[in-house]
Amino acid sequence: MVALTPTSRNFSLVTCFRVVTSMGALGFAGCSTYTSSPITDESVNQALAQKPLDSISVQLSELNHPLIQPIVIQAGQAYTPDELAVMSVVLSPELKALRDQNKVAESQVIQAGLLPNPQLGYSVDKPTQVYDPAVTAAKNLNISYDLVALLTHHDLHTAAKEAAKSVNLSVAWQEWQYAQATRVSAYRILSLQQRLPSARLIEEDLRTSLAESKIALEKGYQTSIDVANLSTAYNQARSVRFDMEQQLLAERSFLNLCLGRNPTEIVPIKAVNDIAVDDIGSVTDGALEKSRLDLVALKAGYSSQDYALRAAVKSQFPRIGIQVNKANDTTPISTRGLAVNFDIPIFDRNQGQIAIAQATRQQLFDEYVARVAEARSQVGQLNAQINRVKVELGSASEAYAQQEAIVNALKRTGNNLDYQVYRDARSQLANRFLELSALKQELLELVVALEIATGKPLASNHFTKSNSP
Repeated sequence: MVALTPTSRNFSLVTCFRVVTSMGALGFAGCSTYTSSPITDESVNQALAQKPLDSISVQLSELNHPLIQPIVIQAGQAYTPDELAVMSVVLSPELKALRDQNKVAESQVIQAGLLPNPQLGYSVDKPTQVYDPAVTAAKNLNISYDLVALLTHHDLHTAAKEAAKSVNLSVAWQEWQYAQATRVSAYRILSLQQRLPSARLIEEDLRTSLAESKIALEKGYQTSIDVANLSTAYNQARSVRFDMEQQLLAERSFLNLCLGRNPTEIVPIKAVNDIAVDDIGSVTDGALEKSRLDLVALKAGYSSQDYALRAAVKSQFPRIGIQVNKANDTTPISTRGLAVNFDIPIFDRNQGQIAIAQATRQQLFDEYVARVAEARSQVGQLNAQINRVKVELGSASEAYAQQEAIVNALKRTGNNLDYQVYRDARSQLANRFLELSALKQELLELVVALEIATGKPLASNHFTKSNSP
């Protein structure tokens, strides 16, 4: 009777160890490593550290966005609303977090493009007793692969690409809306800064008139009703001024948030010309589906789901795997073989995943149709509102011009000027200016809302690209 020698046992163990070591080295080659990145006060403060506004000039000039134009800013000067809008895309902490979705989607594309790994197996069974004739260790080496993954690989990879495209367009759409909100905020600040002097003038004139009326009341020249009416008007004018100052503080705070600045910082804004009524472009419904990035993103999402449905349908075919093996039993006789295994689709034919994919695709289609209907309705409403404001703006401009002519005529009367009449006319002119300025601001915001609803530039500006994505 011949027994296995220690040398043969060691050889089997060494061989097994080498195979396992080789498989581990092959599997871990090129793997990523973990790096700890905890949230600390230092890391948060570093992320929130402010950059000088002029320091992003290069980034703004090289901006690549489907809707927002790259711009060149002049250092050390005030910034136009269009410049601030583009700057917010680069500086906003909220948009920085939003853009991380693109990285996640791109990573999913990489993952979907990877083929599944083949499976390698090795086993060794050592005899534990002494036999005659001598026996050897039984060994088995096999490699297997799942063929069904090849069948759905193209569809799943394409679905991931379309999903990444959808995410990218959705992020770009939200960036553009955010930039438009920054732009509107800057225009509101300019409008409030223009209107505040008039509101203060009205308040001061009414305060003076109220003081004079109280003196006249004591002398019997005016009634208490006249004084009460002036007091009410004065309190209303003061409330209007308070509201404007509060709105100005709120808009400056919002603008600073959009630009990642301190809440108390005052960003210099350059005054620009008002939007000319004749410069507002027209919109047709047929162009919405091509110019609105959210609709284009929904189309890409629908295409992604369509490929996912195709992959689900293909996955109902039986799972097939092939295996190549080399083995020997405890005798020196070795074998080589080929094995094929597949599922028998009796119970699970991937019905659930197919139904889910079909329902999801239908949901995306219905959502796209609903979004198109909503966009067309918005365009119709905004066009009607813009036409209304145009008419009101024309009337307000005429009324302002007439009141300005009255004030100028009173000024020319010289020594015959009735100061109370002049003061009332001046207050009326200030009121006309407030009405005119408010209508201009309303028109601007309606135009911006229409640009958002259409995804197209409709007024003369250097902010939005004119080409459709």
